[in-house]
Amino acid sequence: MSRTTILVADPLAIFRTGVRNLLQRESDLRVLEAATFGDVSQIVADGCPDIALMDLDLPPMGGVEAVRLLNERCSCQLIVWSFDPSREAVLAAVRAGANGYLHKRISPAGLVRSLRGVSQGEAPLSRDLATLMIDALHGAEEQDRSRERLGMLSLREREILSYVSEGARNRQIASALTISEFTVKRHMQNILGKLGVPSRRAAGEFYRHAAQELARAGVQVLA
Repeated sequence: MSRTTILVADPLAIFRTGVRNLLQRESDLRVLEAATFGDVSQIVADGCPDIALMDLDLPPMGGVEAVRLLNERCSCQLIVWSFDPSREAVLAAVRAGANGYLHKRISPAGLVRSLRGVSQGEAPLSRDLATLMIDALHGAEEQDRSRERLGMLSLREREILSYVSEGARNRQIASALTISEFTVKRHMQNILGKLGVPSRRAAGEFYRHAAQELARAGVQVLA
């Protein structure tokens, strides 16, 4: 009888041990363990598992890098799990090649059932994760739109807009940037035209929202 090899990659020994003890009760399952990215790399060098259960916080670089490594070198099913992942972390894992996500509060029976489903081609995706993924995709689209619109502005225009978003008047902006009020007004006209917004207030609101969205992605608006 062929056995399904499952790699449990988790920095916490208590989780690895618990999952190993649970899965080894099943005669058709074989368990491998990894505590770090280096362990995963070594296991992959010796042979690929059929399924990998990857903690999103696997040291030292995080589970996403380990997912990417396995996706590049193996054809196994990749499942990430965590307690309370950010939407960005889950989306990054899926983009790196993960096939699904499991919450670490899953019941033992639920874990076995999910892993057996994975071996049959199913992708575990809870209702919470589905919502998380939809939010993440919408967030990514919003970041792309914000980046595209801000990309139409020069650095000087973005600087001026950052002051506008904080409620600064033209005289204050001119003083801070050591330019004339006329130059500030001219830049503001260009900003409104490029962004396609009707007012100074709308431009400031756009900047605040865009800066928040891009900050989540680690993008500096004034870089």
